[in-house]
Amino acid sequence: RPTPLKFGPKDRYEFDPQADRLGESPHSEVFRARDTQLDRLVALKILRNNSEIDPSAKERFEREAKHTGALLHQNIATIYDFATLHGEEFGHFDGSAYIAMEYVEGRTLDKVLKDRPLGYEEAVRVAEQITMALGAVHDRGLVHRDLKPANLMLLPDGSIKLLDFGISRIKGEKSLTQEGILVGTVLYMSPEQVRGTDLDDRSDLFSMGSVLYHALTQQLPFSGQSFPEVCMAILDGRPKRPSQVRSGFPPAIEQFLLRCLAPDPEHRYQSAEQAYGALLEVQNDLGNLGRAPSPTSFRGRLYLTPVAALNEAAAPLARGFQIDLEATLSRSTSLDIVRVERGATTAPSFITPGDGDLVLNAKLRLLGTKARLRFELTRYAGGEYHELWKDTLVVEDEDEFAIQHQLVGDMARNLRRRLEDLRPASTPSAAASQARALVMRSHDLLHRGTSQHLLRAIGGFRKALDIDPTLAIAHAGFAEALVIKFLMFDGNSAFLGQAQDEAHRALALDSDCPEAHTSLGFAYQMAGRAADARREWRLAIQLDNSEWLAHRLLGAQYARLGNFAEATSLLQRAIDLKPEHLAAYDHLFSALKRAGKYERALVIAERGTEAGEERLAKVPDDQDVRLHLALLYARRGSIEDARLQVQAAKDRFPKDGYTLFHLACVHALFGEADEALRLLHSAQSRGYYVRSELHSNGDLDLLRGNPAFDKL
Repeated sequence: RPTPLKFGPKDRYEFDPQADRLGESPHSEVFRARDTQLDRLVALKILRNNSEIDPSAKERFEREAKHTGALLHQNIATIYDFATLHGEEFGHFDGSAYIAMEYVEGRTLDKVLKDRPLGYEEAVRVAEQITMALGAVHDRGLVHRDLKPANLMLLPDGSIKLLDFGISRIKGEKSLTQEGILVGTVLYMSPEQVRGTDLDDRSDLFSMGSVLYHALTQQLPFSGQSFPEVCMAILDGRPKRPSQVRSGFPPAIEQFLLRCLAPDPEHRYQSAEQAYGALLEVQNDLGNLGRAPSPTSFRGRLYLTPVAALNEAAAPLARGFQIDLEATLSRSTSLDIVRVERGATTAPSFITPGDGDLVLNAKLRLLGTKARLRFELTRYAGGEYHELWKDTLVVEDEDEFAIQHQLVGDMARNLRRRLEDLRPASTPSAAASQARALVMRSHDLLHRGTSQHLLRAIGGFRKALDIDPTLAIAHAGFAEALVIKFLMFDGNSAFLGQAQDEAHRALALDSDCPEAHTSLGFAYQMAGRAADARREWRLAIQLDNSEWLAHRLLGAQYARLGNFAEATSLLQRAIDLKPEHLAAYDHLFSALKRAGKYERALVIAERGTEAGEERLAKVPDDQDVRLHLALLYARRGSIEDARLQVQAAKDRFPKDGYTLFHLACVHALFGEADEALRLLHSAQSRGYYVRSELHSNGDLDLLRGNPAFDKL
């Protein structure tokens, strides 16, 4: 490496003008430099000497230092130092001003958009950070005025940095140029900025909407063949709806963008804080797109026996409590409620429950303004009643209706929580080893990727639970299988409810069971509860850093969110733990490619294909490996190898929905839209829940805009 150039007062900064160049503009150059005083890397922005002939360039440079230096925010690059170097000799930088700022590694959004559009979840996450950064800017009384993709740096962890405050202005301050003269990048300007009139916070929000529109559709909202045409398009204020540009565009994001792009500032979000709040609602709506509604977690029959009044004053309250509790539990649970009428003893002997049914008995005493309710929950199994839970509720209020309302609410909340913790009766530990072996075999079958393997795996998990119903990993494995059943059997949300039941049973038996947290997170993900899913997967990894599926699922979700640094680390760990499972290689390839690390992605694809060929030599019916092997071959451009695996997959499982869906993805990568569409329709007709992936699977981008794809 050449001797670095010394620059700045007392040679504070050093860099190589060639190797450390990060970028340039007509008036400045940016270098990665080392601050020798503090021994840290900085981004050094140096004003060119020829800028002295343009006084406005120097003023903008100083303005950037002044305005950015006053801002301290995680989404804004921090200014460390600023100076003008009068009469000092520093090579070809003689007499320049400079700004030393926080050095961040990443890619500006304009470079990312040359390769791909942003994913929907990723774009919402970016938008949230932009609004937070703009909120800090606006709170300081500033308007940025030049929001564009080149001024947004995307970091590997999915965070963003807002850059370049060179033309920012304090509200009410005179412009650098005369009124009516454009300053900034016209492609993303607000109508009022095009007119050259006074600007406020809402102008930046319009520009943010333009940037996000471009990032999501790879088309400009206001385009033209010339500068005047673009200006007229902005003033006309009629962009195409994003859903007309990109098929399957989520309505919630479209509504957000169109409000940002309203021609009249009064019709836009009035502040960055208001826009941020709207994005939280968008994120919630997006989480439910293509997902099943979150079901209640416990199913079964519950007998509500008449409440015994222990004194005369309690009799009316006891009757009302039973009726109201039935109504509340019917609304808030999936329990089959049987209200036993008054007239017989309150003992459970006068009802005929089935095996596994629950019975709730209660006694109520009312003394003045205080009510005391004692209750017992039992389960009928093996011809006997087994006590599950008993407790006492005490409520005091002058109004009897308020007492009844509170008792019902407290009972319902406690009952829902307790039902999650039901523990099966214990069995001899000698059976555990046999059940555990069944679980391991069933897990291996489960991940071979077809409905036949799934049904065999479910049978294995059930047999393991018959042998040892206290085995937590058997419940966890069964829960995972039920989530996959949801995907393979028409997206029936009842399977997600059962999956959550099984995961909670596993955690009731062993709260430190990592597999249970993984399965619960998987069920939450399919129910659209992404944040809850991430929490469960992180818990699984904390409990056991070798829990490979949690690494894979969490890594894949971080990749969708654009947090490529976290995604690549997790997915690489999944590969290290289970090198024979190719899905992690496939996810990692896509994450690296989207992060701009294509060479490393190709290395991962090559390793994945080697691992896949080795696995299939040992287990030829591992269809999941075969399908991801075909995808990896297609991604690295080995089309003939990919076609061989496609044909082998078709020969082995020609009617399997999971197979047909993934073959559609491979043919889409081949550029064969008609065959991909035919396979998607076949997958759907075979029960595979294609909607779970249609809106976010990048492999299907070729098909977006096709009417036949839209109908799916």
